[in-house]
Amino acid sequence: MLGEGGMGAVYKARDREVGHLVALKVIRPELANQQVILNRFKQELILARQITHKNVIRIFDLGQAEGIKFITMEFVEGRDLHSLLKDGRVFTLNEKVRIIQQVCRALEAAHAEGVVHRDLKPHNIMVEESGRVVVMDFGIARSMEGTGGQTSTGALLGTPAYMSPEQAKGDKVDTRSDLFSLGIIFYELLTGCAPFESETMVGLLLKRIQERPIPPVGRDPAIPQGLNDVVLRLMAVDLAQRYQTAHEVLQDLQAWQGAPDTFRTVAGTLALPQQTQLSATMVAPQPPAVKKRTHWVWVGGATIVVLLGAAGFIFRDRFSSGPPAPHSPVTMMIADFNNHTGDPIFDGTLESTLKLALEGAGFISAYDRGQLKNLGVAPVDKLDEAAASKIALSQGMGAVVSGSLEPQGSGYALALKAVQAVTGATLATAQDTAANKDQVLFAITKAAASIRKALGDSTSDSNQRFAAETLTASSLESVHEYAQAMDELSNSKNEEALKGFSRAVDVDSNFGLAYAGMAIASENLDRHEDAEKYIREALQHIDRMTERERYRTRGMFYYITRDWQKCTDEYGARIAQFSSDVAAHNNLGVCYSQLRNMPKALEEMQRAADILPKKATYRFNHALYQAYSGNFQVAETEVQAALRMNPGYVKGYLTLAYSQLGQNQIEQAQTTYRTLENTGALGGSLAASGVADIAVYEGRYNDAVRILDKAAAADVSAGKMNLAADKFTALAYVQTLRGQKAAAVAAAQRAVDLSNSVKTRFLAARAFIEAGETAKAKMLQTSLANELIAEPQAYAKLIDGDIALKGGDARAAIQSFVQGNVLFDTWIGHFDLGRAYLEAAAYTDADSEFDRCMTKRRGEAMELFMDDVPTYGYLPPVYYYIGRVREGLKSPGFADSYKAYLQIRGKAGEDPLLNEVRRRAQ
Repeated sequence: MLGEGGMGAVYKARDREVGHLVALKVIRPELANQQVILNRFKQELILARQITHKNVIRIFDLGQAEGIKFITMEFVEGRDLHSLLKDGRVFTLNEKVRIIQQVCRALEAAHAEGVVHRDLKPHNIMVEESGRVVVMDFGIARSMEGTGGQTSTGALLGTPAYMSPEQAKGDKVDTRSDLFSLGIIFYELLTGCAPFESETMVGLLLKRIQERPIPPVGRDPAIPQGLNDVVLRLMAVDLAQRYQTAHEVLQDLQAWQGAPDTFRTVAGTLALPQQTQLSATMVAPQPPAVKKRTHWVWVGGATIVVLLGAAGFIFRDRFSSGPPAPHSPVTMMIADFNNHTGDPIFDGTLESTLKLALEGAGFISAYDRGQLKNLGVAPVDKLDEAAASKIALSQGMGAVVSGSLEPQGSGYALALKAVQAVTGATLATAQDTAANKDQVLFAITKAAASIRKALGDSTSDSNQRFAAETLTASSLESVHEYAQAMDELSNSKNEEALKGFSRAVDVDSNFGLAYAGMAIASENLDRHEDAEKYIREALQHIDRMTERERYRTRGMFYYITRDWQKCTDEYGARIAQFSSDVAAHNNLGVCYSQLRNMPKALEEMQRAADILPKKATYRFNHALYQAYSGNFQVAETEVQAALRMNPGYVKGYLTLAYSQLGQNQIEQAQTTYRTLENTGALGGSLAASGVADIAVYEGRYNDAVRILDKAAAADVSAGKMNLAADKFTALAYVQTLRGQKAAAVAAAQRAVDLSNSVKTRFLAARAFIEAGETAKAKMLQTSLANELIAEPQAYAKLIDGDIALKGGDARAAIQSFVQGNVLFDTWIGHFDLGRAYLEAAAYTDADSEFDRCMTKRRGEAMELFMDDVPTYGYLPPVYYYIGRVREGLKSPGFADSYKAYLQIRGKAGEDPLLNEVRRRAQ
C-alpha cells in the first residue's frame, strides 16, 4: 500500500496485460455505494484524461473487480512533497524554484483545458527521484463552467490550509484560485512555515481573507526579494492584483533566474538525495520602521490620520536581490518661513510645500503649523525657529527646519536650515533661487532635496526631479488656497476648510489633493455621500500625484467606502515603500481594528506611538484597541494617561467608559458619560447613547426608551441624521427586548428613513425579523447582498440566518451564519451562530461560540461596529444562552449563568425573560 486517505487507499500494482507498474486507487467498501463518491472518482478520471502533460499524473481507467471499484493510474517512483517536508527534507533554493516551475507547467496544462484543480497542496505533488514533479488528485476539480467552491449542501470543498480567499467565501473560483494555493506552497517551501495559523478552521479561513501574511523576507531575510515578490503576488487577495495565469508566474521565475548574482542555473533535473537533514535555523521577522502625517477624521472611536500630501518616488527593481536597509525615522518641526517679500501669497504656502517635499523621503515625518492642534499643542502667534524648537523638544522630535524667502532682483532667493532639536547644532543647509514667483515652489522642492540628501535620503536625482515636477504642477495660488484650507481643517473648521479646498479646485481643476481635502472635510461633517464623490474625483487626478500621494488617496478611498481589507493592503503597501510613515501605521491599525484583528491593530498603533510618543491620538487609539481586546484594566490606565496629555479629546471618554464597564464599574462609567455630555454637542450625543446603553444592559428599558427618544430628536434637529439613526436602531433593539413589536418596527423604519448606512440596514432588518416583518427584512438583505465589499455581504448572510432561525430551520441558519463569519468576522455573527447551534441541540458548538463572545471577544461587545456607538447592552443575553447550553450539556453549574443574568437585569424587573430565567435557575 502506498498511502491511505478518507476515500480509500492507493496500492502499488502490476498490470499483467502490459507488465507495467501502476498505482491502484481503491474506494473504501463502505463508500462504494454512495453516488457522490462514485461521481468524484468519475470526475477525476474524466478531467485528468483531458490533460496530457509530463507534470500531470496520467489516469488510465476506471474499473471494477469483485465489487471493488478502482482507478488505475501512472505509478510515480517518489514521495509527495508534504511527507518530504514533514520528514525534514531540506531543498536548495534551486530545487525549490524548480518544483514550483514544474507545478506551474502542470497548472498551465490543466488550465488550458479549462480545468481548475481546487485542492492543490503538497500532499498532491509527487517528486520523483529523478526530480520530475507530478501533480495528482483531480478528485474535486471542475471545469471553469462549473459552480463555485461549495457542494450543493453548502459544504466547502478543498483543504482549508491551502484554500484561496474566494474558496473560503464560497464564491465561484477560476484558475487564479489554484495560483493562490501555489503561493501558499511556495511560501512554505521558502520559509519553512505556514503563512496563516489559527486554532480553528474558520479562523484559518478568515485570516487569508482579512490579513496579509508576513512577507517571506520577514521570516528569513536571506530569501531573495524577487522570489518574495512572486509569492506575495500569488497570494494577493484581490484577484485583479494576483497573477492571472500560471504562464505569468513561470515568466517571472525565469526572469529572476536570469538575474545576475542571484541565481545559479543548474543543468539537469532536481534530484532527491538518499539522506536528508532538517535545518533548524529560523530568523525572527523584524518589525518595519515607521513614520508620520497629519490631519484626522473619525472612524469609530479610533482616529485615522489623513496625509494631505506626500512626495517622492522610491522605485526598486522588482527582482532585486533584496531591499536596502531601512533608515532610522526622522521627525521634524517646520518653523514659519521668514517671508521678506511682502507678498502674502507666500504665507503658509511655502511651509506646506516644504512638508510635502521633505516627506518624499520615506524616513522623514514633517510637521508644520497646521498640525499643532493634532499634536495637542496650543496655537501660537509666531512659530519661529525658537518656538518650533520648543515644540519639537516637547514632542520628542529630532529636528527643526526653518527657511527664508528674500527678493533678489526680479526673482527670489530661498534658504533652508535643519538643526538638531536638542542641541541646536546645524544638520544641513540649502539655498536656491527662483527667476519669478511661479518658480518659487520648484525652488523649495530642490532645496528640500538637498536637505533630504544630507539626512541620508538615497532617492535618485531623476526620481526627485520627477517628484518635484509633480509637487509643483499646481499654481501658486491654488497651493496657497490649499494650505489655508489645511489650516482650517486642522482646527476642526470643516465648513471653512471645504470652501477653501473648493477655491483651490476653482483655480486648478486638476488639483487632486484639494479634492481629497474636500472628501475629508465632508466626512467630518457627516456628509458621507459627498465624501465619496470627492475622493472619487481625487482619484481621477491620481496621475498627477507622487507615489506617496497615490497610496494616501487610495487608502482614504477604501476608508471612506469601508473596504477594510483593501484599506489594509493599501496602507501596508505604503509602509513597505515609506517605512517611517507614522500616519500610515496609525491608519493601518484603524483598518485592522475594523477587520476585528486587534493584535495587528495594537501592533501598528504601538509602532506609531513609538515614533511620536507624545502624540495623544495614537495613545487614545491604542487604549481603545486594548478595550476591544478585553484588556480593560490596561485600557483604563492608557486612556487616563492620554487624557492627561489631551483632556479635550472627546472620544477618549468613550474608551474610559468601556474600560470601566468591562471591570463592572457601572457607576464610574455613568460618571464618565456625564463628563462626556459636557464636552459639547458631539459629546452630548455620544453620552446619550452611552447612558441609554447602560440602561439596556441593566434591563431598565423604560429609561432607555426615554433617553433614546429625546436624543434622537436632538440629533435630527441638529441635522445629524446618522447619529439619529443610531439612536433609532438602538430603540428598535430595546423595543424588541420588551416584546413591543409595533414599536420596534416603527423605530427600525425611522432609522432606515434617516440613513442608508450598512449598519442601519442590518440592525433594522434584525428588528423586522423579530417583529415578523420578514418581507421588509428581505428587502434590506437584498440591498446588502448587492454591495461589492465583504462586510455588507456578511451581514446579508446573517440576515438570511436570522430569517431561517426565526422560521425554525436551525441547520440552514448555521450554514448562513458560518458563511457570514467567513466573509467578515464579527461578534454578532458568533452570537447568532451560537443561538443556531443551541436550537440544533449542538451544545458543544454553541458553548464554543458563546464562550468566545463572553471571554475572548467580550471587548468587542462594547462597540459592535467600531463606530463610537456603545452596544454593551447586547452582552447580557449571552449569560442566558450559556445557561441554556450548559443545561443541555447537563453541567452541574449551569444555574450560575442564569444567576449572572438575574444579577444584571433582575433588579429593574422589566425584562420579559426574568420569569423563565428564575425558573431555570432553581
